[in-house]
Amino acid sequence: MSERPLKLKIKLDIAGKPYEMQIDPRNEEIYRLAARKINDLMAIAQQSRVDGFSVQDYLAMVAVDLMISNIGLERKNGVEEGDLKALSELADRLSKHLDK
Repeated sequence: MSERPLKLKIKLDIAGKPYEMQIDPRNEEIYRLAARKINDLMAIAQQSRVDGFSVQDYLAMVAVDLMISNIGLERKNGVEEGDLKALSELADRLSKHLDK
């Protein structure tokens, strides 16, 4: 029976509020970098000083900004289904040619 890996308890401060969580110790750096990036983006968003905006509103702006970046990276690095089919067909053609 395999043992579960031990979890590391960490506390991340995001937008001035502490969040405790248990994570895989191998991912600690990623969690801390993510919290730092969110806080950096929050500071930039809050510089716009929109009347009536709450911390939650600024967090929503940050979430949208991060998702736009994420979708852009997925599109840039992703391979479309049609591309996979074309690559598969090309591999078949090359294989047939090399078998001659």
